[in-house]
Amino acid sequence: MYFEDLSPYEYLGREPDPNVLTVGWLDAEHDFPKGTVSDAVLEKILALCFKPVNSTRGIHPSPFIPRNPKEFPTGYPVEYKGKRTALGSAEIRVPGKNGKIYAAPNLIYHYIKDCGYLPPQEFLEALSQ
Repeated sequence: MYFEDLSPYEYLGREPDPNVLTVGWLDAEHDFPKGTVSDAVLEKILALCFKPVNSTRGIHPSPFIPRNPKEFPTGYPVEYKGKRTALGSAEIRVPGKNGKIYAAPNLIYHYIKDCGYLPPQEFLEALSQ
């Protein structure tokens, strides 16, 4: 599912909300900004992946790695502080300034870590608050 960064969130049939902005809704057919983020930012995103919102029943596989159901039957596996989960079936939220909220698929962690995706600066700043 692709949404342009910082567009109003309207996933799952919701009416667009100008205060909830999309970040990291990538696909293989659209270019995306590349760069690096600090390990601290990546860790904050990973921690948020363990507090998901809008969990769905299905798995959205990464469009950037071959799908191998035997290797990743329940999504992209991650571990944090001794806990394990699989990414690809939920979202994270990051509160920002002026009432803004950033909505991202939890695969954003993989997109940043493995694919070099660089989220918008205002999202990165919101993570630092």
